[in-house]
Amino acid sequence: MMKREKTLKIALSGALLLAVTAAGITMYRGETKEKQQEPQAEEQLAMEEPSSGLSEGQADAMESAEEEPEAADVTVNEAQAENTQELESGEQTSDSTEENQETAEEVPEPQTEPVPETEDTAAPVQPELNFSEDSSILWPVSGQVTIDYSMDTTTYFSTLDQYKCNSALVMSAEVGAPVQAAANGKVVSVLENEETGTTATLDMGNGYQAVYGQLKDVTVEEGQVVESGTVLGYVNEPTKYYVKEGSNLYFAMTKDGTPIDPMIYMETVTE
Repeated sequence: MMKREKTLKIALSGALLLAVTAAGITMYRGETKEKQQEPQAEEQLAMEEPSSGLSEGQADAMESAEEEPEAADVTVNEAQAENTQELESGEQTSDSTEENQETAEEVPEPQTEPVPETEDTAAPVQPELNFSEDSSILWPVSGQVTIDYSMDTTTYFSTLDQYKCNSALVMSAEVGAPVQAAANGKVVSVLENEETGTTATLDMGNGYQAVYGQLKDVTVEEGQVVESGTVLGYVNEPTKYYVKEGSNLYFAMTKDGTPIDPMIYMETVTE
């Protein structure tokens, strides 16, 4: 009886051992199969989602690498667009410059209208020529009267050694002394006269004229209007008609061609 029980236990133990062994083998095979399937699944996942196994930094790097060509393409396109705009702008500027030059050549020069004369731009006011019997005159030269005016009686001329009427004043003056206009006048003539040398005649207005003889270095010319006190020239050496009288100014006045006494008008000045 005891032997049978022992044999039964051994049999049960063997059966149990076999069952455990079979279960272990089955589990080992299952685990081995799962391990074999896991790498395949991982490879398949890696192929389907290549970036799923990457870190965030690696994924960003890959995205940046993918975006850089696009950015480079955009930069190149922008540069090309800018170059195109610059070329078009240069062409437009060149065309505009040429158009401006053509327009400048076509536009006629503006005509300047004459500016009306004003007080500032008008010619200087001419001295008034309005001599009358009430007018007075300046002494034309600094000196004394050598031969007085005398049309009623004769007077003695030393150089000629004769008596005759005198229609002018012979006024002594040094050679080179300035001779001034006795009154406002317009130069009628500057002539050479045998008796009085270089002689200037001025019209004072209203038929009055003044004659200045024995001059040199005359500073006025025919047609010129001068004010009283203007230097007309300078005393010259006397002509042969006045050698003994010495250097002098020959000064005469007329009214409508008739001689008049200059001293009458000079006396009015000295009073």
